[in-house]
Amino acid sequence: MKYFGGCDVGSTYTKAVILDEKGKMVSDVTIRSKMNSAESAQLAMNEVISKVHGLNKIEDLTYLIGTGYGRNKVPQAQENISEISCHAMGVHITDPSVKAIIDIGGQDVKGIAVAEDGTVQTFAMNDKCAAGTGRFFEAMARA
Repeated sequence: MKYFGGCDVGSTYTKAVILDEKGKMVSDVTIRSKMNSAESAQLAMNEVISKVHGLNKIEDLTYLIGTGYGRNKVPQAQENISEISCHAMGVHITDPSVKAIIDIGGQDVKGIAVAEDGTVQTFAMNDKCAAGTGRFFEAMARA
């Protein structure tokens, strides 16, 4: 069986997923990002792979995409794609009627307009202030 992986190395959390050849999600993991993006990616990939019978290492994946703040640190990734493009295509595949996305990340907020074909039509980003980001909401939830 062929397996495909994705790893989103964000500033706050690192997420990894494995899909089978039919596009079904067979494993996923979310971990708190470390100071070192490469370490975060490696830990998440090791954990997500360990949950799939027949997968033993990253090299067993047919294809791997890295995305997010630390996308260039995903080991063995054949491709690195911005999280903005990944959001647009992922939402388009899930529900083609969706034309706008708001991504509240750990360090920034992004507004993304999705074109008819699932590509990014345009986007805007606020990264000047932590207010309104995921980190702010996380701190308020603890208060």
